[in-house]
Amino acid sequence: MNTSSSNDTQSAQNRPLRFITCGSVDDGKSTLIGRLLYDSKALMLDQLDALGRARGAQSRNGQLDLSLVTDGLEAEREQGITIDVAYRYFATPKRKFIIADAPGHEQYTRNMVTGASRSDVAVVLIDVTKLDFSTARVALLPQTKRHTALVALLRLQHIVVAVNKMDAIGFDADKFERVVRAFGALAASLGIASFTAIPLSALDGDGVVAHTGRTAWFQGPALLPHLESLSLHDGHAGSRAHIAVQWVTRDDRDDHVRWVTGDVAEAALAVGGEIRVFPGGAVARVAAIRTARGEVQQAQPGEAVAVRFDRQVDMARGDWIVADAQNAGAPRQTAQATLAWLDTAPLTVGRRYVVRHGTRWLPARVTAISSRLDLQAGEWSDVAVASNDDWAAEPGPAPAVNANDLVRAEIEFAQPLPLAAFAESAVLGSFVLVDPGTHATAAAGMIAGPARASQRRSVGP
Repeated sequence: MNTSSSNDTQSAQNRPLRFITCGSVDDGKSTLIGRLLYDSKALMLDQLDALGRARGAQSRNGQLDLSLVTDGLEAEREQGITIDVAYRYFATPKRKFIIADAPGHEQYTRNMVTGASRSDVAVVLIDVTKLDFSTARVALLPQTKRHTALVALLRLQHIVVAVNKMDAIGFDADKFERVVRAFGALAASLGIASFTAIPLSALDGDGVVAHTGRTAWFQGPALLPHLESLSLHDGHAGSRAHIAVQWVTRDDRDDHVRWVTGDVAEAALAVGGEIRVFPGGAVARVAAIRTARGEVQQAQPGEAVAVRFDRQVDMARGDWIVADAQNAGAPRQTAQATLAWLDTAPLTVGRRYVVRHGTRWLPARVTAISSRLDLQAGEWSDVAVASNDDWAAEPGPAPAVNANDLVRAEIEFAQPLPLAAFAESAVLGSFVLVDPGTHATAAAGMIAGPARASQRRSVGP
């Protein structure tokens, strides 16, 4: 039996389930969260009183507008939209939850990526009133496809499709099934292995906390019982503990003792375990671990720790500590990656950007673009654009890669990094690109695998 894996799974089951509501604009995400909180008795009387006195608190049918529970910014309430990601905590007798309410507007896609990157589950809402059922095949909205593609790339553990506003179509079971088939086709094209679809009305509460007579034909669970039943895990099978070094400090009682601080990720870190430091390559054993719980023999994923080793090791902020030193792979300087482009300035192939990988900042550049996600078709299409510095052949005209585009590219880093495919390690397989001129976040990146063999010029320090 793998004790570390068992402990990590138990730790995941004990922590709150983090889920994000996403989809197109006005699909009812904020209303759904408000309904969840209201029907599960998670709203205090003073919250309800303040909500009732808020400007625009009454919805069109005269009921309390539950979307205002999460739309906390004044601009959100005035415009009737979600702009920032709103987080809410609530608990039932069976489980604790942290909800992220993501904006549906295309211009706020970067906010959705932020919320989804910290979530275990995605609840993708689909508003049936916006779909055309007169055609043979129901077409989903572009932002629904974009959010689903991002959820697939981020590899969230579970996906729930909340088919919302079923009250507007008389809870038509046939139309529900057509929506599920449309989403199933999209999921298959994006590599999503499974999902759970639930018919509901966030406005009236059908199918949210419990099913009503109007959803009696549906054999599956309501949304809340389904979320309560989901199993979680931290990391992947065979994961190793990782720490992105945040700080190195001396012991307050012994000047010769140094502690390394950071957050444990993906697997438990135990005293006596062997680690390797990147990029230096030094190997040591964990001698002591301090957490908020005090000095412990084992720290769980997600815990902030201070670690002492059995010998002096040269390291600094930006370095990586990787457990299971004998099996830790060699650092790499190039990789294939998927980029979610977030900047208003288009991507320039060959241009120098700044990358944050863990706590390390270093120069990097995109050396080639191989394909782009076609939201209409729901599949990747080849574009084949490369930098002159990297390929012998002359590249064709570069296609515009603009805000909210998803592309597959090759990237070169100024220094070797302990990279891993995002599917194997969300910690070592993710990075952020920053525009050095404007300091704007340019892209969120996910490592797909090694770069194809080619001759490259160094991007320089």
